[in-house]
Amino acid sequence: MKLKLAIAAALLASSIQAHAVLIIDNTTTGLYNAGLGDLASMDSAGGFLLGANVSEGDPTIVLASDPGFTFTSAFGTDWLGGDYTGGTWGGPGSAIPSNWTVNTESAIVYDFFLGGLSNLTIDVGVDNGVVLWLDGTFLFGATRSGGANLNEYDINLSGISAGDHSLQILRTDHGGSTGFAIEVNSEALEVSEPATLGLIGLGLVGMAVTRRRKQVA
Repeated sequence: MKLKLAIAAALLASSIQAHAVLIIDNTTTGLYNAGLGDLASMDSAGGFLLGANVSEGDPTIVLASDPGFTFTSAFGTDWLGGDYTGGTWGGPGSAIPSNWTVNTESAIVYDFFLGGLSNLTIDVGVDNGVVLWLDGTFLFGATRSGGANLNEYDINLSGISAGDHSLQILRTDHGGSTGFAIEVNSEALEVSEPATLGLIGLGLVGMAVTRRRKQVA
């Protein structure tokens, strides 16, 4: 009986598989906005959006919560809500460059679909800063000196629902150079049908063995 249960547990474990799928990288197209200009005035002095030409230094800042930006008209009516009316966006399917004009900001929207409940892993690197939202909800924001190492920031999200989603990104710069790298992987847990049938079959075999032993006794 113990052997039967051990086999069943092993089969169940093997039937639940984590499939990591790359859904976004630097070749992925999306909505792109290169017309934002220098947004330092959108933030208070000493805030996250730093002045041009390193005029406010080159600090390391990690946002603990949503910065609550009041976005300029270049973002459109409500870019975090999916309304780009009046904004300076390129159309869907725009190429996303890894570099943009120094001392300016740029924005990206990657739309994607999840077929089931999933975990997301977001690896991103940027020179200098980045703020991320998922479906308009703040995820993460940070800026610091250095280049755009892909694993500069790792953001892990669990239990993201099936359906359509938007990853919204604001890239910031305050002088010198720019750079950006991103990879997003989704991981869904699935119980395969063949394995489930195998479990049922194993249970029937166990029942047959038990019945035979009772007859012998």
